[in-house]
Amino acid sequence: MHRWLRLATVVLAALFTVCIVAGAGMLAYYIAYEDRICPGISVHDVDVGGLTIEEAAAALSESLPDPTDRGVGLRAGEHFWRFSWAAAGQGYDYAGTAMAAYQVTHAGSWYEQVLSAWHVRLRGYSIEPLVIPADPAWVTAAMERATLLISVPPTDAQLRISPGGVVPLPGQSGRTLDVEASTARVLRALADGAAEVELAMVTVPPRLSEPEPAHTLARSLLAQPFTLVADDPLTDYHAEFAAPPERIATWLQAVPEYAPDSARMALETDGAAVRAWLLEVAPQLGPERLLDVAETLTRTVTALTAGEQRAGARVRHPESTYVVQPGDAFFDVAYRHGFPQWRLEEANPDVDPEALAIGMELIVPSIDVLFPEPLVPGKHIEISLPEQQLRAYENDQLIFEFTCSSGMSSTPTIAGQFQVLFKEPSAYAPRWGLEMPYFMAVYQEGPDFSNGIHELPITSSGRRLWAGVLGWPASYGCVILDVGDAERLYEWAPVGTLVRIAGVAPGTPTQEEEEHEEP
Repeated sequence: MHRWLRLATVVLAALFTVCIVAGAGMLAYYIAYEDRICPGISVHDVDVGGLTIEEAAAALSESLPDPTDRGVGLRAGEHFWRFSWAAAGQGYDYAGTAMAAYQVTHAGSWYEQVLSAWHVRLRGYSIEPLVIPADPAWVTAAMERATLLISVPPTDAQLRISPGGVVPLPGQSGRTLDVEASTARVLRALADGAAEVELAMVTVPPRLSEPEPAHTLARSLLAQPFTLVADDPLTDYHAEFAAPPERIATWLQAVPEYAPDSARMALETDGAAVRAWLLEVAPQLGPERLLDVAETLTRTVTALTAGEQRAGARVRHPESTYVVQPGDAFFDVAYRHGFPQWRLEEANPDVDPEALAIGMELIVPSIDVLFPEPLVPGKHIEISLPEQQLRAYENDQLIFEFTCSSGMSSTPTIAGQFQVLFKEPSAYAPRWGLEMPYFMAVYQEGPDFSNGIHELPITSSGRRLWAGVLGWPASYGCVILDVGDAERLYEWAPVGTLVRIAGVAPGTPTQEEEEHEEP
């Protein structure tokens, strides 16, 4: 009995000793690696056991794959390229990984740490390296740079105009990178360790899909010739000049017009090309007429812009010269050419009207000085001085025929071509103290005084003049109509109506001279 008790005591003492020795050994092992990573720990096949945290971080930076060699494949349509961790701002956290390796056996109570150290020593332990995730800003910037390389811009519609015809080219859609969606896909692929990712592409429609309205307008304009109409009632001239479609095609060009929320293809006219054609037309009008190229160009371009195939030419007239003959007076020269005397004086500022010499050359102004307003098409007034008759025509049809009275021989009505310059329902002539109902100015007798057509004048006392001599020259230069006739003509004839006065008035009857005295 005592023998077994002693044996048991010896065994227990031995076991206790062994435990003390083992515990001391384990504790000594732990203490030996208190500031180092315990042996048996590796990171991605890199043995970091026995190293300090700093030494382990250095070893990992040397041994782990280079971030420039790791990455993800990016695909966008037919484009493919590698996008490295480094370009994304992603990499290994060497210091953090070394600390994580150290913490494997240095976390928890001292007892747990001791057991962990021996467990790792006996069986080994491997951890994955910590990764610094990609920087979204870096990836976004990379996607924006990629957009410049892989995007296919849309192509807007075009319109080719040539003598051979009009060819429309519809717009084509393009494509570009959806930067936001692609950034999200790349970040996810990098986090998941994916080998490849398809980037997000979006279709970009053209701003201008069809070349309208220029296409329709160009086809219309090239369907037939363009006609320039030269109509000059002052010289009884009418002519038409046609430009073939092949020539018109050289005038036109399609130009896109963009607004913030819309786009259209406009058709513009090359003014220089049209002007070149007008310069070819100009000599064909003859020496009595001049083509106002600038004004006609404006009219032509305006017509083309509106899709019209006709435009009216602006015809002007040249000055002429007159050689003074024996017996000529300045007033007579002006009268024979259809001008008030002051107009001839204005054209010859260096000539003394009282000192004409035979053989002297006078400038006769252009008849255009008498036509400041555009002529009214289709209407004109004819006044026959020998007949003392006024006739109004519309589209060559007689509308009115009135008996009238022109100026007396001392104040004759000038024969020539004029137009209605302005209209006043009741004008006043302070020179004679007369009211002139339904007055239509025809020409300027002087710079500040006009002769015209009006109703029988009314004196300050209310008396009508010249009613008894209507049909004979009686006025101070105007053309007088009966009551009612002047009003009808006034309402019918707009400003700009052509007025032709022709012939020579008969002498004033002597028995009527009393009626002609100034009131």
